[in-house]
Amino acid sequence: MAILPASDLPLITFIDIEASGLGPDSYPIELGWADTLGNGEGFLICPRDEWTHWDPVAASIHGIARDELFERGLNVVDAAEKLNDMLGFETVYCDALDSDLFWISRLFDAAKLEPSFRVSDFYQLHKMLSDEHMLSLRQMLKSLPVLHRAQADAERYVKAIVASYTNYGIR
Repeated sequence: MAILPASDLPLITFIDIEASGLGPDSYPIELGWADTLGNGEGFLICPRDEWTHWDPVAASIHGIARDELFERGLNVVDAAEKLNDMLGFETVYCDALDSDLFWISRLFDAAKLEPSFRVSDFYQLHKMLSDEHMLSLRQMLKSLPVLHRAQADAERYVKAIVASYTNYGIR
């Protein structure tokens, strides 16, 4: 499959978040992003002292050990600043808007900062893409595995969008 040069694609950025669980006491533990220009990054977040919730089912899915967060995770201020630096004033897309906004809010509230970027639901891409293109994109996503690691899952969306542009013949 031929991949379009980055200059032929619009800039579309995806963000993904892994969390300590799904409940109201959960918090972000890993953030990752990727864009159609080939940029991306991911990092772990060191939990604050009051962030104690740890769901073993969630941990078995993402495979991140809580100890690893304390050893390699960024503190909440550094994590929030890094996201703002990386994402600027873009609109970034995610696959679980309610949950992702909750975890982004938890991070930025703890850091006492405001996000510079906006988060929008994946399906808002429909405003930029035709029905047929969205269908192609959804089919591509079904063919790519979900790895449950933040950067890899954001890259999954980028791969699908690049492939859908290629398959759809948009230049």
